[in-house]
Amino acid sequence: MQTKHFTVLVVMLGVALAIPEKFLDNKDRRIVNGTETSILDFPFMISLRGGTGRHSCGGSILSELWILTAGHCVSSVTVAKETVQVGRTELSLNVDESVYSIEQVIRHPGYDSSNSFINDIALLKLARPLTFSDRVYPVRLPKDMFEVENDLNDLEVTLIGWGVNATGGVAPTTLQRVEYYVVPNDECQAIHSSTIHPSQICAAYPGGGKGQCGGDSGGPLLHHGVQVGIVSWSVRPCGAAPYPGVLTKVSHHLDFIREHTSILQ
Repeated sequence: MQTKHFTVLVVMLGVALAIPEKFLDNKDRRIVNGTETSILDFPFMISLRGGTGRHSCGGSILSELWILTAGHCVSSVTVAKETVQVGRTELSLNVDESVYSIEQVIRHPGYDSSNSFINDIALLKLARPLTFSDRVYPVRLPKDMFEVENDLNDLEVTLIGWGVNATGGVAPTTLQRVEYYVVPNDECQAIHSSTIHPSQICAAYPGGGKGQCGGDSGGPLLHHGVQVGIVSWSVRPCGAAPYPGVLTKVSHHLDFIREHTSILQ
């Protein structure tokens, strides 16, 4: 039986997807479990660290004080025990100027792990403000209710993170990226045989073997540099076809961000 787990969405398909033919033969995009990239290309990317300093989840910078991540990545002990590291391509256990304490955690009140992990989104308020630079800078957010799947000729998306390279695999210290495609919600729901809500977005790569795994949760899915998703859940083992990964759709949660921060006022 396939089981849900919190990782980044890899998976893809031995079934037909609504992906334009022109994308399917692009051999330059045939990467396995991601390729190394730089924080200079994604200066909004952060690492949420556990009490030992080890990476636990991804996230993205919203402003000098606010971080966006997945609801399942945080709990009541996050403020006391976890930290955020910014501006680093290579992760380390060191505590230096790149590591920030967390002052407040706000998880969406409608988060429900028993209902396909709906509203899997949270905000972290840092204890001190970030200083922006070419390595530390806010992510771009979509417009309210924006839908990638409305344009079948423009479904390419990018996922970044420090998740493991396979189920039970090794966690990289260098930031990784992978390119794949949005899967329309109705197709995603049919494949998973479980409810995919309008506030969720699915993505994968034809044939499987690319994408998210453990430690990628909370990280951003990007469409033309705009964050459209937050890694929520996928199935084990990582990359198992034909199951798309499922993410929280950012465009459906902008009111939640507005309510608790001033960045969209």
